[in-house]
Amino acid sequence: MSLQPHHQPGRRSVAARVKPGETPEQALERRLRESAQVEERVIDIVDQADWERQLKQAGDKLVVLNVQSDHVCQTGLEEAELQWKADQKAALEPCSGLKHTFARTARECKDVVFLSLEADTDEGSELCDVLGVEVLPTVQFWKGGEKVWEHRGVVRLDQTLGEGVLYYGDTAANNVKASSIITELGSKQELADFVAAQPERVLTVVDVSLLSASPCVHIYPAVLALATNFVGYAAFARLLGDDKPQLLAELDIKEVPTFLFYRNGQEVGRHVGSSRGDLIGQILAQQAKLGIQAPPPPGAGQPREKRPMRRGRIKLER
Repeated sequence: MSLQPHHQPGRRSVAARVKPGETPEQALERRLRESAQVEERVIDIVDQADWERQLKQAGDKLVVLNVQSDHVCQTGLEEAELQWKADQKAALEPCSGLKHTFARTARECKDVVFLSLEADTDEGSELCDVLGVEVLPTVQFWKGGEKVWEHRGVVRLDQTLGEGVLYYGDTAANNVKASSIITELGSKQELADFVAAQPERVLTVVDVSLLSASPCVHIYPAVLALATNFVGYAAFARLLGDDKPQLLAELDIKEVPTFLFYRNGQEVGRHVGSSRGDLIGQILAQQAKLGIQAPPPPGAGQPREKRPMRRGRIKLER
């Protein structure tokens, strides 16, 4: 979906961003305070030259680019944008805390490069066109000079931001490395070695995913949580198959994510899809066959918040 024509006037110069009741000096002081709050972890870029320089300096690090506007806050859902003219103030409200969320994530993930672009300036608008940004806000994830994924619109953006940083940047809260808990597999031999190394009572779980598949991104925090809590009960690994089509064919992978279950070096089952509940159920069922009890969950005996399950899968084209 393209930006609606009535949003175009929102792309204004920096000088036009004085809020009602503010003098230009007060507006400048406010902008300086907001910039200081990000503790220099979020780098502001203003044009294509800034972007290309930061992308080059990042090297192999994950780059997360937040593109937003002070005047536009879109959901990314076309039908919802029809309500924009009815109540613009209410439409802007969901984006009010986006900068804070982005800055907080940046402070927690020190190995990731965080960039911010204001789309309201002429230079920012031109860079949006170069980047293919059609919805504001948009968060893009770049690695090795290539865009690997993006999230359009404010709906679930705060959650998706954390999921993307974890999935692509190997970084969870407090700079915890997911790869220290979930083994990354890069070849058929590494897969065979990992499967063979696990004792009989430990179920081997291999997450087969693709870089650009949203369901794989969304379920990965749950996979990390299971790997953390199921130490000694199940061993987890991830196999990214983007550059391994032959291996995916040998494993008979038709959709992602697919979770392969192994015991004693042999596949004993698999789960296809991104339902967290179904994945946990399959793991528990596999272990129950041998009478192996799952470890108690963290905070057992305390009320736990219920969250809706996300179900999704992507078919692979052969």
